[in-house]
Amino acid sequence: MRFFLFVAIFIVCSVSLACNSEEKVSQLEVVVPPGVTVPEGMVYIPAGDFIMGHRDDSRTLLGKTIHTEAFLIDRFEMSREKYASFKTDYFFDRSKGDFPVINITYASAEAYCRSSGGRLPTEAEWEKAARGIDDRKWPWRNFYQHPNNGFSGFLPEPVNKRSEWISPYGVYGMGHNVWEWIADDYLYPGQARAERGKFKVIRGGLTQTHTSVKFTPVYFRNWMEPTASYPFLGFRCARSIE
Repeated sequence: MRFFLFVAIFIVCSVSLACNSEEKVSQLEVVVPPGVTVPEGMVYIPAGDFIMGHRDDSRTLLGKTIHTEAFLIDRFEMSREKYASFKTDYFFDRSKGDFPVINITYASAEAYCRSSGGRLPTEAEWEKAARGIDDRKWPWRNFYQHPNNGFSGFLPEPVNKRSEWISPYGVYGMGHNVWEWIADDYLYPGQARAERGKFKVIRGGLTQTHTSVKFTPVYFRNWMEPTASYPFLGFRCARSIE
C-alpha cells in the first residue's frame, strides 16, 4: 500500500509539478559581446532565429521562424516604486512597492521607457525573451495546472517572485503576473478595416474568470485599447543594441 501511494504521488508531481515550487528552468547560455554594456536590471537577448506563434492559432505567425537582432529587455516587470520615481503623483500602497505597476495606459508606459533611454518591446522581442529558441509553450516549458503553492492568480505578486517560472533567458513574470503593453498594433489576417490600428498588443497575463485562473501560452496574443488602464495591466521596457 505504501509503495502504491508513493508511485501515485510521484506521478502526480511529475505531471503537474505542483509538489515542487522550486522547479528550476534550464537557462540558455548567453555570451555578451565585447563593447556591449547590460544595464542593471536588464537582460541581453542575442541575435538569432526563434519560432514565433503556433500553427493552430490563426492570429499568430503560425510557428514561423523569425530572426531578431540582439536587444535588451527588463528582467522584471516595472515595479510601482520604480515607476513612482518617474511619475511622482502615482499613488500606491508603500508596502507593495515591489509589485508590478498597474492602471497604466499605453502612452504612460511608453513615456517611462523613453525617459530611461528605452522603448516598449516589440511582439517578436517579447515572445523570444519569453520562450527562447525551442518552441516551448510556456516560459518554464513544462505545463502544469494551477500549482496550489500560494499563487492565486487573481492578484499580482512581487515582480521578483517565482524564480521557478522564469524564462530560459532568466526573465521574470512573462507568464503569470500582469499583462504587459507591447509596441505593436494588434493586427491579424482578415481583420476589419475599422479595427486596424485601434488596439495595441498585450502579452503574458492570465486568462481569468470569476472562479478560475489559467496560464496562457507564451504565443497568445491579447489586445487592448491604448487609452485603457486596468489593475491587471502593466509593462516592461526594452532597448536596441547600437
